[in-house]
Amino acid sequence: MCKTPSIVRRVLLLLVSSIVILSSTLLASVDLPVKPAAPAVIHLGVFDYLGAARTEEEYAPLVEYLNRVLTYEQIQLHVLTQAELNHRMNQRSIDLVITNPTHYLEARAHYPLTGVIATQVRLHEDKPIYRLGGAILTLSSRQDINRLQDLRGQVVAARSRYNLGGYRAQAYELYLAGVRVPHALSELIETGTHESAITAVIQGRADVAFVRDGILEQMQNEGTVPTGTLKLLNAQLSADFPHHVSTRLYPEWPVFALRHLDDNAIRRVAAALFSLEPEQAKANYMGIHGFTVPADYGEVEQLTRVLRLPPYDHLPDFTFSDVWLRWQALILPAAVGLLFILLLSLLLVWHWGKVQLERNRFATLLQGLGEGVYGVDRKGTCTFINDAAIRMLQTSLSQVLGRDQHRLFHHHYQDGRTYSIENCPITKTLSDGRKRQLRDWFIRHDGTGFPVDLMVTPLFTRNEISGAVVAFNDVTLRNQAEEENKRLTQYNRLLLESVGDGIYGCDMQGRCTFINPAALEMLGLAYEDVIGLDQHMIFHYRRLNGSVYPHEECPVHEVLISGKSKQCEDHFVHSSGTTFPVSMTVTPMLEGEVQVGVVVVFQDVSQQKEMQAQLITLTTTDDLTGLYNRRYFQTQLRQEFTRFQRSFADTALLMIDLDHFKQINDRFGHAAGDRVLQGFARLLKKAQRSSDLSARVGGEEFAMLLPDTGLEDACALANRLREQIAVFAFTFEQYTIDVTVSIGCTLMLPKDERPDIALARADRALYEAKAAGRNRVVADA
Repeated sequence: MCKTPSIVRRVLLLLVSSIVILSSTLLASVDLPVKPAAPAVIHLGVFDYLGAARTEEEYAPLVEYLNRVLTYEQIQLHVLTQAELNHRMNQRSIDLVITNPTHYLEARAHYPLTGVIATQVRLHEDKPIYRLGGAILTLSSRQDINRLQDLRGQVVAARSRYNLGGYRAQAYELYLAGVRVPHALSELIETGTHESAITAVIQGRADVAFVRDGILEQMQNEGTVPTGTLKLLNAQLSADFPHHVSTRLYPEWPVFALRHLDDNAIRRVAAALFSLEPEQAKANYMGIHGFTVPADYGEVEQLTRVLRLPPYDHLPDFTFSDVWLRWQALILPAAVGLLFILLLSLLLVWHWGKVQLERNRFATLLQGLGEGVYGVDRKGTCTFINDAAIRMLQTSLSQVLGRDQHRLFHHHYQDGRTYSIENCPITKTLSDGRKRQLRDWFIRHDGTGFPVDLMVTPLFTRNEISGAVVAFNDVTLRNQAEEENKRLTQYNRLLLESVGDGIYGCDMQGRCTFINPAALEMLGLAYEDVIGLDQHMIFHYRRLNGSVYPHEECPVHEVLISGKSKQCEDHFVHSSGTTFPVSMTVTPMLEGEVQVGVVVVFQDVSQQKEMQAQLITLTTTDDLTGLYNRRYFQTQLRQEFTRFQRSFADTALLMIDLDHFKQINDRFGHAAGDRVLQGFARLLKKAQRSSDLSARVGGEEFAMLLPDTGLEDACALANRLREQIAVFAFTFEQYTIDVTVSIGCTLMLPKDERPDIALARADRALYEAKAAGRNRVVADA
């Protein structure tokens, strides 16, 4: 076991503590200039490993120490089981946790943690203990249990299978010894405490006990277990570790925080933990030496992975489809290569049986092949070999012919083990006459090796095996290419799965060839709903108004035809039938210089569209009445004036003012005035036509723009509105408020140079109406 020297550890702790305290002090000076009236409560959860009462007794002094030194926080202790800790972390009702390392790894995978902020250091006889282990105990009288393998079929008592020192460390040692627990056991009894596990062995209810280090020594010191009653299995020797252990040692318990805890609070708590001196711990009977910098929990993670414990207890699904998708680039070339080798071997066998004239042609063909080919007789002696084989084996014709091929270049496996001649595929074919195809390993003349695709074909003379022809290919580069292709395929797949944009590809017929999870989620579709089908007919088939979206107008179809990239805004149809706007980029997909399809990248821009609509409403509408505001009215007035200058069609303007509106505010209050303005706006909306535009242009002033309306019709509309207002009962609380309006009416005239001239004319008519006694309409032509 490796241990940091005491002086180095003290210097390191002093340095870390100083930095943390300085950081906390500076942050406190900036963020917390005034001491709070009530400290913030931090809930500390401690894993119950000794029983609730004893565990609380052990950690209560630590909490008292923290509450003495912390200014802005108050620590509350909660002794909880692992299930209770998980529940509290899930509910975010716990802030700090001290637990065993395997529980930390499981929590890290399921809950938002900060990472380890400190590692606990236990105290034993005034000496610090930085690591923990487990003990495997049985009765000293049990002569049948001496090795780890003897635990097969035995009854084992342990505190809990979730405990590192009390179960998992022992399970790992047994795993390395070839014993799989709990399957290899007769029974596993979970006792709830380490003491109960030892008691179960003494009482005969269990054969073996798994406990954390130090428990046996503690019970012997207390007198509950006489010395010599129990013996330790698989004893591990460690000069600087005070307890008897059966397992390798692992880092002590981590201290970690959940992410919702304030960073400043975490730093202050960490500073307090690092500042705990051993003398203080002993004085407070804490049972701990203090806290040190976070340990490396890689050994615990390795144990957890090997035993397939949470969070590494689930294997990913792997189907035949996954095999095809991952290795199709390997399967197809390998099949083609093997087929080629088979055909070549058949050709060689055919030519070997021909007459001498054909043998000359065969020899010429043999030497021209790129594959290595050699022949052997019934004893395995090489009878011929081509130039390609000689080059690959880095040998010569004289070194091969007449010699045993197996001893020349087939005598060892890739890992260096001896390749027995009985297992040689050439020897087997010479024995049973069967063809063989396999991946094998050849040895060059200089001793180096290389992988080959090997085919062995028997030769027959009068139905008797007379030899064999061996064809092989050096597949070193192919293996490297296949591995690189697998790596790139996996990289591209991970890239597609990780991006937030929707991405899919189509072939030249518009059929979807791939699609990433983000696109499927936005479209509400499954993978099988899309692949191999026309994307346009699935989620691009109709317009916003419900009409059919012609296939030839689809941006994807346009890029398939033109071969040019296109960016546009469009809409897609969700699987529920609703539509959503998208910003899409369609790019041609090329293989060499030939277009083979397109790639579409799109984003859902629904939120942007909604924000644009809200922004338009905010900038054009009066908040109180819901009518258009003065700025929007002026814009529309200028546009209408431009149209009037082209056609000189009658266009009327009305200026409307609520009579004695100030008196309403003075008598009934501004809330009543607002109610009157809102009621008037509703009446104004009902009175206007679809082509008319009304707006609030002042406090109680309103304007109406009436396109294609003569003066007589405009005055008639104004009088109808005036009469409706005069008889309408405006109510506010228990009051009924009478309201009248004065209206000025005019037309745009050809002589008007600007629209505000016509507006000013309507305004003069309004003031004439007010001067004449109000509650009337006055026209100014």
